[in-house]
Amino acid sequence: MMNRMDSTTRRDDVALRRDVRQNRRPARFASVVVEEIAQQIISGAFAEGDVLPTEPALCEEFGFSRTVVREGLKLLEERGLVRVEQGRGTTVQPRSSWDLLDPVVLQIALAYDADMSLLDDLILVRRLLEREMAAEAAPRLTDADLAELAELVDAMDHSYDDYDRFREYDNAFHAIIMRASGNEIGLTIVRVIHRHGGATAPLAAGASRATLKRTVAEHREIVAALAARDGQLAGERISAHISARWAERKKRGGGNA
Repeated sequence: MMNRMDSTTRRDDVALRRDVRQNRRPARFASVVVEEIAQQIISGAFAEGDVLPTEPALCEEFGFSRTVVREGLKLLEERGLVRVEQGRGTTVQPRSSWDLLDPVVLQIALAYDADMSLLDDLILVRRLLEREMAAEAAPRLTDADLAELAELVDAMDHSYDDYDRFREYDNAFHAIIMRASGNEIGLTIVRVIHRHGGATAPLAAGASRATLKRTVAEHREIVAALAARDGQLAGERISAHISARWAERKKRGGGNA
């Protein structure tokens, strides 16, 4: 029995190495299985309770070995999208079980977020977290931190014509405050939301520039509260900033929070 299992394992390993030799890009292996099946599940092509095709059928569909397909199914299961059961196959799980903070799941889910309800939830979580984290950060920020925050706001004020750079400075500003709070879990969650929940179209009109000018003014007010070591005021200002920018973004269908 062991010899037979060892032989099967060796064959799978040989097949995996063959896949690697044929196409060395990692995205062509288990990640391809994950992304393509995740997209079918999240888009509704596979509904809750559906049973995915068998492993041999998936191997045929993707052109990968059974080892690669099994790894892909395992990663999908870890993300809560499917449940793999011996003798019953791989079953699509309800949305309530999905790991919506996983970057792959979140990015695909946002692509199908037609009513922006998922973004609404993300912004709410971000606003509540950043409010509390700013309050915690106020007494912990060093003078060097406060100086860097002020410099970042100045840099934002000179980057209205370069949206990508403006956003980079903006994210760095928030990251300093979040790190100073000492809340590692909150920092991780907010970082994911920043990365996947804040993508917007490039600047195209005067209204966009006006929005960014308001963003800079609000950031200066946040810095002032932090410099005064007023955690409650800093939390209120960062919460109001996120709410205002999100409301404006929804109204015009783009923008930055």
